[in-house]
Amino acid sequence: MKAIGIDLGTTNSAVAAHDPHRADIAVLTNSKGERLTPSVVGLARQDRPHQPLVGEDALNWAIRQPKDTVVSVKRLMGRDFADTSVAEARGRLSYEIVAGPDDDPRAHVVLGERTLTPADVSRMILEKLVQDATRTLGEQVTHAVITVPAYFRDAQRAATREAAERAGLVVKKIVDEPTAAAVAFGLHKPGGERSRVLVYDLGGGTFDISVLNAVKDRDGNSQFQVLRSAGDIWLGGDDFDLAIVERIIQWMKDEHQVDPSGDKAFLFQAKKAAERAKRELNDLDETYIVIPAAHRSHKGVLVDVEMTLSQGEFNAMIAPLVSRTMGLVTETLGRYELAPTDISDVLLVGGGTLTRPVYEAVEAYFGKDKVRRNINPMECVAFGAGVLAETLDGVECPDPQCAKVNDDAAQTCEDCAESLVNARPVGSTGLYESTPMAMGIAAVKGDQRDVFVEIIPAGSPYPLPEPRRRTFHATDSRRIRVPVYEGDSQVASENHEQGVVEFDLPQEIEVNRHVDVSFNYSADRIITVRISVRGTDMTLEATPNRERPRTPPPETGAEVDSHVLREELGYAEREADHFLKRYGTYIEPVQAMKVRRDIEQAQRAAAMGDSGEYKRLTELLLDDVFHQCGLASQFRQAELASEGAPPDTVRQINEAVDYVKQAHRQGNRVQTAQQARNLRSLVAVAQSERRVQSLPDRPDYGGILQVGEDTVDG
Repeated sequence: MKAIGIDLGTTNSAVAAHDPHRADIAVLTNSKGERLTPSVVGLARQDRPHQPLVGEDALNWAIRQPKDTVVSVKRLMGRDFADTSVAEARGRLSYEIVAGPDDDPRAHVVLGERTLTPADVSRMILEKLVQDATRTLGEQVTHAVITVPAYFRDAQRAATREAAERAGLVVKKIVDEPTAAAVAFGLHKPGGERSRVLVYDLGGGTFDISVLNAVKDRDGNSQFQVLRSAGDIWLGGDDFDLAIVERIIQWMKDEHQVDPSGDKAFLFQAKKAAERAKRELNDLDETYIVIPAAHRSHKGVLVDVEMTLSQGEFNAMIAPLVSRTMGLVTETLGRYELAPTDISDVLLVGGGTLTRPVYEAVEAYFGKDKVRRNINPMECVAFGAGVLAETLDGVECPDPQCAKVNDDAAQTCEDCAESLVNARPVGSTGLYESTPMAMGIAAVKGDQRDVFVEIIPAGSPYPLPEPRRRTFHATDSRRIRVPVYEGDSQVASENHEQGVVEFDLPQEIEVNRHVDVSFNYSADRIITVRISVRGTDMTLEATPNRERPRTPPPETGAEVDSHVLREELGYAEREADHFLKRYGTYIEPVQAMKVRRDIEQAQRAAAMGDSGEYKRLTELLLDDVFHQCGLASQFRQAELASEGAPPDTVRQINEAVDYVKQAHRQGNRVQTAQQARNLRSLVAVAQSERRVQSLPDRPDYGGILQVGEDTVDG
């Protein structure tokens, strides 16, 4: 068994392992003699789609076939096609990103004539890394520690593991990139002396922050405890390059009256030129960007790029991006009630930290004396993963009466047959990790809809010694639905949906039961959900994700019901969109953001054919419009109450609406509230006179769990 550490990066990947010739951990060279391998997969020939190019060869060929060159695939890992980040990627990347076949909700990419998942593409990159490492080390690589961004969600981690296993690897551990970087730096302190470390990790595509406690025990072994993690999965060095690309496009428009933004080949060349310019501006006051025959105009004329870019211009372009990173640093420290003075060591990780405005901002915030640069920031994540690959010796049985150390590939304990899903890796390097986001479910709480109920709070260590449990009350429905979300918002739909775990109660069991919902994390932070119906032996255990099995095809009557429910969802979506456009001035920004997110969720459910979500989302959207948006909801109720009412009633309601709007424009809160009360009274009278039943009341979710006084923490 030979184990390696892999930094599977957005832009470049690297491998580290114990080198027997040097008796130390080393970052390995690939077949080109380089220590970084571009995370790129492409095709040299369309007629040979099953022989892809990987790494430098794919990058060199990309200029000829940018549409058949997949870059930055890490940004698509574990994401649905309907994800807003995927929509953004489609606008940025040169290759085609499509929906999956056969109702598969995941984003797929097109490579030649093949449609692949991001995990398929990552598998090809991993196979190349393993092949090169095997050649360098002289023995077959079988095991690996693989790093991911700290803010990678459950589905993204699962997709990474899937790619590795399909590449033939036994995954010893999935570890956060900042944690691996901290292991690499080692922090050579005397035994017993503690350090509080902040890792500032700005890679090609993601930005991560982790705050860790580090100490060496009496035996000289390093121990790391992760206190808090945060990040932005769409912020990295690539964004600096894209800012320069936008400047190049603008130069083309100004100088040659052409718009090359739709030219994939041009964009690829411009991106490479931007990378060079970014590096040069670290040391030069000005750089010259030249791209011969960069773009062919609509008249057939080849246009060259010949422009200058100053250091000051570049710094101004990326200043908002740098400010975003420092804002996240401040927020992360604040959540743990830490000040910059509480940090003893700051580690700069990732190629983005080589950019002058970035490291100068970090030094200004913490002080130069705290910033550590003793390991190449492009290689330290791989180096730390290599240390862990060498020092982690297996997984320990979670049964305290057994505690046998088993091989990483084992599913159950060799001695006691206990499941090893939640087994902790053991070895001379101690890792005590925590979750950056809370995990919970969407539920109903009193008259509040779309409530996020935490089951595992943010900052919880994992794997958990025992599952975390809460008890809910099921509504009057035979289908028990548990929508699982990960995030920090108290509104469920503002968080990241992980999937839905659901099952139907048999006819012999009455409805309105208490339901226990338990969550547990594996050592790789993969969630397991266990649902038990009290008073019965019914139990379901599942790992929710967007690839969950589809519900069996409904009977004919159910198909009609599904069609009707989908039409109702379409009506509610249009109603909410019209509501935003008509009354947006009177809606608070946070409320408007929620409505837009609920609309996106409804569109995603309709696109995926997720009929089980139609009713809930319809009710959610109508609740937004008629109840949740303050003055705007009152105006919509007034509008509906006026339809078909006597002329005098309509006149009074319209006058009351005008008075509310006038007071609102004047900024008079007291007058606005008083006029709003008058409007509510008029609307109530109009509804009573007509016995209006059309206004949506606060409806039941139907199958969604309710939070009540009987809710308990496990």
